[in-house]
Amino acid sequence: MTKNVFSVDLEDWYQGLEIDMEHWGSYPARIESGMGILLDLLDHAGVCATFFVLGWQAERTPQLVPRLAARGHEIASHGHSHRFVYRQGPEQFRSELRRSKQLLEQQAGARVMGYRAPFFSITQDALWALDILVEEGFVYDSSVFPTHNYRYGIPHAGRHPGWIRTPAGGRLFEIPLSTVRVPGPGSALGMNVPLGGGGYFRLYPYSLTRALGRHLRRIESCGLVFYVHPWEFDPGQPRVKMPRRFAQFTHYHRLDSTAAKTRRLLADFAFVPIREAFAEELAGAGAR
Repeated sequence: MTKNVFSVDLEDWYQGLEIDMEHWGSYPARIESGMGILLDLLDHAGVCATFFVLGWQAERTPQLVPRLAARGHEIASHGHSHRFVYRQGPEQFRSELRRSKQLLEQQAGARVMGYRAPFFSITQDALWALDILVEEGFVYDSSVFPTHNYRYGIPHAGRHPGWIRTPAGGRLFEIPLSTVRVPGPGSALGMNVPLGGGGYFRLYPYSLTRALGRHLRRIESCGLVFYVHPWEFDPGQPRVKMPRRFAQFTHYHRLDSTAAKTRRLLADFAFVPIREAFAEELAGAGAR
């Protein structure tokens, strides 16, 4: 049976603002502010999630990963520095990937099978990263967003989870964030409307998110792949002026709505972590 996935990109508020890691020390840590609210919501709904944990954050708050693992959540990698993959290059990407994987496995006491790129930044120009993921022992990826955004996206990428071939011929299970296809006037036209969480979740009225999620299951027999950040549950976070007004808008827009909307989402949809939603496929790759 098709299952819905609840995932969390575990990073602090300033790490999602395109502020380079070299300057992070000058901003106040607020990771616990949103985490407490999010974990209470998940506990109340009886939901376990997949947490894509930033390595830098795991180093500085080493209590977080064991705490999540003890509550039954799956631990996966979000890289180390939250830099765009297409700005890192293969050598730096591999080094950061290996560093975060080793740390998270040590803290969780379990294998880390999955990865999600900061800002979903495995784009057409960074597909080389998929081969490095395979070489470093990852079984699944959730970085390719089949939509268009000024920071990320491969609009023509497959919209549903499944096995893909990497540029060098490797095999990787790709789990794209949910989109709904809106057709255009011609068969080759149309667009993918993002549905899977983050700023889109806060921007849309909840009724639209629910309707699109039900459309996925009813029409496409596909589960919802959803994500949030802990900082989205922290409306009291500092306001920082950003060079791009649109980025500032999407980061801060309606933070005070996230908790209530998430409560409704968890009541309307049954969610599981990635390792459970795709247990059969991942077991076939020797991931159990």
